[in-house]
Amino acid sequence: MKTASRLLAATSLAALVALTASANTMAQKNQATLRALDKITGRSTDIVVKVGEPVVYGSLRVELKTCFQAPPEEVPESAAFLQIASTRPVAVETMEVAVAAKAAAPEAADNPILFSGWMYASSPGLNALEHPVYDIWVIRCTAPDPVKLPERATIPESVEPLYDDMPAGVTETETPPEEDIPID
Repeated sequence: MKTASRLLAATSLAALVALTASANTMAQKNQATLRALDKITGRSTDIVVKVGEPVVYGSLRVELKTCFQAPPEEVPESAAFLQIASTRPVAVETMEVAVAAKAAAPEAADNPILFSGWMYASSPGLNALEHPVYDIWVIRCTAPDPVKLPERATIPESVEPLYDDMPAGVTETETPPEEDIPID
C-alpha cells in the first residue's frame, strides 16, 4: 500500500514538473488564426488577427492581446488572450449618422464587450464566446512569414581575375608548362 501511494506521489510530481516545463517553453507569437462560425448560414471562416489590430467579423470586433504557441516537439497547444466586442449598428435615420455609428467605440454602452479572456486551441469549449449568431475559437498562433531577401547579385566577369587562384608562394613564372604535366 505504501509503495502504491509513493508511486502515485512520484507520478504526480513528474506530471507537475512536465506541465511546468511545457509552460516555460511556449513561444509568444504576434498573430493568431481564429475560426469563426456563422450559425445562421453554417459557414466557417478562418481569420488572421495580429496583436493590436482589431478585425471585424459580422457584428463582432475581435482584438488579439497576446498569443502563445507550443514548440513543434511538444504537445500541440495554442493559447490566445482575446477581447471580443459587439459592433451592433445603431438605429439611424440618415446615411451620415450611419457612417458615424460605424466608428463607435466597442466599450460604449450600446457596444458591450462580450468576451475577454484566454482561449485554448486544444479545449475550444473551455472558455467559449457565448453569442446567438457567432462562434469563434483559436486554431493556432503564428508569426508572420520572414522577409524575402532580394535575389543574389551577379558580378560581370572581367578580364582581370577577382581573386588570386595561384597557390601561396608560387608565381606564374614558376608554374610548369602544360606539356610537362604527366597524364595518366
